[in-house]
Amino acid sequence: MNIFGILAGEMTDLLNFIKPIQLQLVALAFMLVLEFMYFHRRRLPILSTRTFIGILIFSLVFIIADTSVILVSKLHLPRNWGMRLASQIRLYAYLNFSLCQYLYISFLQGRQQHIKVIDGIKIFSIYAFGVLSIISVNFLTKNEQQGLFAYDVINLINNIISLFYASMTLIESRIFYKKNPDSFFRGKRRYIYWNLAVWIVIVIIQILQSKTTISSIGIASMCFLMYMGLETPGNYIDHDTEAMNLTALRLILQDYINHKKVFFILNIDIEDYGSIEEQFGESIATTLVSKVSEFVLKSFTYPVFHVAPNSITLIVPNNKRLEHNFYVDLIIKRLKERLEQSWFVGENSFYLSSHCDFIVYPDDLNTQISIHEFISLINDWHFYSKDLGFIRQANPELVKNRKRHNKIVKLVREAIDNDGIEMYYQPIYELQTKKFTNFEALVRLKDNKTYGYISPEEFIPLAEKHGLIMRLSDRIFNQVFDFVATHDLSSKGINHMEVNLSGLQSVDAALPEQMTQLLRKYDLNPNIVNLEITESIAITSSFMLKKNMDELKKIGCTFSMDDFGTGYSNLSQMAKVDYELIKIDKSLLWPCFDKNNPVQANAKIILDNMITMILNLGKKIVVEGVETKEQLDYLEKMGVTYIQGFYFSKPLPAADYLKFLEEHN
Repeated sequence: MNIFGILAGEMTDLLNFIKPIQLQLVALAFMLVLEFMYFHRRRLPILSTRTFIGILIFSLVFIIADTSVILVSKLHLPRNWGMRLASQIRLYAYLNFSLCQYLYISFLQGRQQHIKVIDGIKIFSIYAFGVLSIISVNFLTKNEQQGLFAYDVINLINNIISLFYASMTLIESRIFYKKNPDSFFRGKRRYIYWNLAVWIVIVIIQILQSKTTISSIGIASMCFLMYMGLETPGNYIDHDTEAMNLTALRLILQDYINHKKVFFILNIDIEDYGSIEEQFGESIATTLVSKVSEFVLKSFTYPVFHVAPNSITLIVPNNKRLEHNFYVDLIIKRLKERLEQSWFVGENSFYLSSHCDFIVYPDDLNTQISIHEFISLINDWHFYSKDLGFIRQANPELVKNRKRHNKIVKLVREAIDNDGIEMYYQPIYELQTKKFTNFEALVRLKDNKTYGYISPEEFIPLAEKHGLIMRLSDRIFNQVFDFVATHDLSSKGINHMEVNLSGLQSVDAALPEQMTQLLRKYDLNPNIVNLEITESIAITSSFMLKKNMDELKKIGCTFSMDDFGTGYSNLSQMAKVDYELIKIDKSLLWPCFDKNNPVQANAKIILDNMITMILNLGKKIVVEGVETKEQLDYLEKMGVTYIQGFYFSKPLPAADYLKFLEEHN
């Protein structure tokens, strides 16, 4: 007999050996690859993830036991204790797989903060019945003519139990999604339904055709569907920093809150991220954040997240064996020490300006806070915190401020939709003509019941932050232009109306076209429009701002730099951008007339030289906040062009302003 004949015979024997278990071998190979892929990546430390690990383990055990039962049955191996043991392991793994499936989807949806008593009784009774059926294998007599499985009655009972779990999961999922249409996992429900459909079909086939052997491949398919749709570790990783992403943060927060865990949030906020990005480019700024993330990942075993471009978030579960101050203080100390050192990107060395927002849940927050609000709070904590120093911990006052801001945003949205915007007009006095030739338009919210007067300095930034500023600005310009056109203010001696541009609007490419259309709509001369731009906007948005300014100047609009002397005081901006007016803030004027100010003389020298410099540049000056005759006389002597302040008038409603013009012009 030649070698080929021997090999052919061996191959035939191997194929005969494999044929009865080919589906099981495919399922086994599939599960091994799937589990390697899953356990090779970082996973979420939440209850649903741990339950999914249980699904993978019991699936693998089931497939191995299923393969063993078939081998014992088909290959005439010793059948007594071997068959019983393999069957018991198979049934036990199958029962636990079904239970884990039910619990996994329940925990994933957040349907159970804890297993309720009725759920516990229901699960325990079914599980106990299943375990009894497994134990009873030892007392049943096998039937050699029965087919593949020696214990079809026991298999039938466990398949019915599995079908009950699957049906119960499907029904409860449907009820859950109807009651919770905004659930985070609503978008993933199709994966859950497909998984349940495969589960139910496989079980029904096994019940109707007990001699079939498709359970292993069916279970492997279900695991694949869950992995791809619900548990892919790569879906939760931010690839720039290797930290976890927003999706992962939402899931962990939901899990911790559902199970009433106490935990701490440390949010590392890199304050100068924006300036680094503007000066060195997005790549350098992103690399620096990645290096911070790498340090945190290597230094601590807790979940690390990258949600906002300029921050890294660390969640520390409460360890009941230690006082939280002990290990949280150690973490903060380590973070502070490293963040105060330099960071290298290529040949460049950076010292980062940073702080750490610190939140204790639930002590610092309302336990009813939504996940969306929670994440928004983490990202915006610096917006509400007035603390200085590296650590900025939550306190009731900050939470109160946030509630106020949320309410104000709602008021602004309602005001835009329901004509709740009211414009006030503050007269501006021209010293040369002794007339009120200009006015500044100031926006107000009509609602005075909720909080009373709300300063634009408070609600305008909130409108920008929440995407309402463009609609709000459109309302403002329409209302002001309509007021000027309807009452023909040019005939009443008004040369300029001054309207503030928001930061977002000033760099909007559509601004020139929008302004042109408004001027045509109300048949106004563009020369009457003076747009105010704050000094900070002029510095941070110089390129697009200058482009818009150039286009608007071509049609006749003018510009003024508002709040000059506050914050940035970058004198070079006046040389770069051609402003017709410079508005000097009251913070430069008032110290000059405060007799209790120890540096009053210095303040006056600064203001004197600033006015002289601006006039020498050929600019007109508006001084805000003038309240006394002494201030007026001084500014007139210095050659200031315009005066604005309570000395002449506070901001007035439209009707009162018209009356003011009739009396004074």
